Amino acid sequence: MKKQQGSVLIITVVILFVATMISLYAMRGTIMQDKMTANINNKVTTSNAAEDGATQFFNWADNRFKSLGWPTSSTDKNSWKGNLADSLIPYTSPVGGVSASNVQSGRYYWIKTDANIAGCAVANTNPCWDDTHKQVTVQITGNLIKGTGTDTKILGESVYQVKFAAPQAVRLPELPAALTLAGEVSSFSGANSNVFRIDGGHKLAIATMDASSNSTVVNGIPSNRRDSAHYPGGSGCPSSGACVKNTDLGLWGDANRVMDFVNSIKNAAGVTYVEGDVSGSLPACSGIVIITGSLRTNGNQCSFQGILLVLGGNYDVRGNGGDYVGALYVANIEPNGSGGYQFSTSPTQFKGGGNMTITYDSSLMDNSANPSYSSKTSVLSWVDLL
Repeated sequence: MKKQQGSVLIITVVILFVATMISLYAMRGTIMQDKMTANINNKVTTSNAAEDGATQFFNWADNRFKSLGWPTSSTDKNSWKGNLADSLIPYTSPVGGVSASNVQSGRYYWIKTDANIAGCAVANTNPCWDDTHKQVTVQITGNLIKGTGTDTKILGESVYQVKFAAPQAVRLPELPAALTLAGEVSSFSGANSNVFRIDGGHKLAIATMDASSNSTVVNGIPSNRRDSAHYPGGSGCPSSGACVKNTDLGLWGDANRVMDFVNSIKNAAGVTYVEGDVSGSLPACSGIVIITGSLRTNGNQCSFQGILLVLGGNYDVRGNGGDYVGALYVANIEPNGSGGYQFSTSPTQFKGGGNMTITYDSSLMDNSANPSYSSKTSVLSWVDLL
């Protein structure tokens, strides 16, 4: 009997021990789960704080670019510093305490000015200003804090790195082709070189605004170059041969609208505006170039990236010609005698252009239904570093 009682006692103790251990493990699991939930909540809060800071810096930069342009002095580049109440951004670590006015529901964001941004020309500089490409990279720290002033305690931290590009120039209404010829094309001479190429990409290689001009252009291309290898384009091209097409030019088919637009942008940043004829070299190798007269290029040219508008009727390429990435628009726009404008006849010839290529690129164009004609501050990257 005593042995049986002892066995029962031992079994009871074992059962109680097992039950206790199960309870302890259950409690431990609950505690771990609570800690994980708390950590997740803290991370969400700090990420939101860093994101709020990045958004605030974007708003500051966007307003700065639009109202005052790209900052050039150290003072201008640091004018984001300040308090939330002034729509600016704090730049002091919460370790030394923070002002209650800069805290939003326990969230605090700030810019650590000596943070090192990889690839920046100046080490330990935050934000990093790229004056050449008009881009700025900034690291924003978001903290979850408790208390303010000397009682501040840091409960969590996240870091975002964002990169913005300032507006480079106005945007033009989308052109329908790599080479757009408005008005009546009186003559056209395509280059005979096998290297010469006008590539419309997803658009047309050459666009005209009437059937007669279209025939003039097609017939002006040497028969051994009148193909899609030398004049390729997108789905809107003819079923065979060079991608040359008579089409609706939109704004570019209205002389008055073209001149109204040109006059509205000729003094804008990124626009090179030349009154009269140009002979020799292009006046600029990038951006938007507007020539009110004729253009005759001689010899080797720079590699041009942008949009070239020739409004004086005659576009004559001699020599190598160079590589163009963007688009060309050629027209002969004259006053109509009643305060407006009209198209007149215009010749285009590539007597040279042996190694010339024209490749369509819409980077400086706006294809929206109602283009604003001004580029926006662009977000190039938005990365969660911590």
